[in-house]
Amino acid sequence: MEPFYIMVFAAGLVAASILFRFVSLLGGPRRVLAYQRRDGFLNLQEWLCLAAIEEAVGRDFRVFVRVAAGHVLCGDAALRRRTRRAAERALAGRSFDFLVCSTADGHPLCGVLADAPEPRRRRRREKAFLAEACADAGLPLVQLELKDGYELSAIRRDLLAAIASADVRVTPTSESDAIADDEESLLAELAAAMQEPDGVNGRRVAGRR
Repeated sequence: MEPFYIMVFAAGLVAASILFRFVSLLGGPRRVLAYQRRDGFLNLQEWLCLAAIEEAVGRDFRVFVRVAAGHVLCGDAALRRRTRRAAERALAGRSFDFLVCSTADGHPLCGVLADAPEPRRRRRREKAFLAEACADAGLPLVQLELKDGYELSAIRRDLLAAIASADVRVTPTSESDAIADDEESLLAELAAAMQEPDGVNGRRVAGRR
């Protein structure tokens, strides 16, 4: 009789396992993975470098942080499909520390890599790879050293020279241009008001503050 009880017990375990799986499926998939935010997106030196770059390039350009290289570069269309895919896979996991883009249309103008004075060997290989990839794609690349302070004139010179070599027209958005646009619009409103029957005496012209 013992084998019979053993078979009944085993059958009961199998039935319980099937029932448990069925109930789990009805309750939806179990969540196994969980996440939390990292402490500090940028360290102090990286924040200082970002501030220096933004101050150096001015309002005509927008600076993005930690942009995946695959979002900016792709395999050369002249390559065979398999080779092009291999080139794009090589970009995986690589990124630009900063990317300077045109404010007018968001077009990438200059990549920036910023590192400690003596980066590790793996980082040096990564920088060399990105430098070659940017040279192929015609994207200027500037390499900076992370510091506790920066000489703004030197960074401005290097970045603006790199942006100029990208040969992309940038629409200026300086404060002086905005003021000039406001003045022209105000003069146009005043001229239109003077041509109306009531003129400027019978109608209040709205000005801008």
